Amino acid sequence: METTNKDLVIEQKHEGTKLTCTLSGWLDPNTSPKLIEQIDLAEIKELVFDMKNVEYVFSAGLRAFMIFQRIMDAQNGTIKLINVSDQVRSIFEYTGFESLLEPK
Repeated sequence: METTNKDLVIEQKHEGTKLTCTLSGWLDPNTSPKLIEQIDLAEIKELVFDMKNVEYVFSAGLRAFMIFQRIMDAQNGTIKLINVSDQVRSIFEYTGFESLLEPK
């Protein structure tokens, strides 16, 4: 695996109380704070992360999703990760975060 850090690109689409965030790149200790800072969950009830172009998720990325899950739980909302590659899916399953994933 390449060890060079890669940037994270975040595209957001609001549809009423639904927010879809399309992510590209790596979620690592350098990029995860950017994700947390840029996502405003005020009045959001459904949060979807499209992970099709996410190459790798480090523990800091898992922490970011845990934060989002806690916020959505407090707002009686939902969070789901879609289009997750097999490599990234295995990371979520291994660490017990599979409840965030859409079924295969």
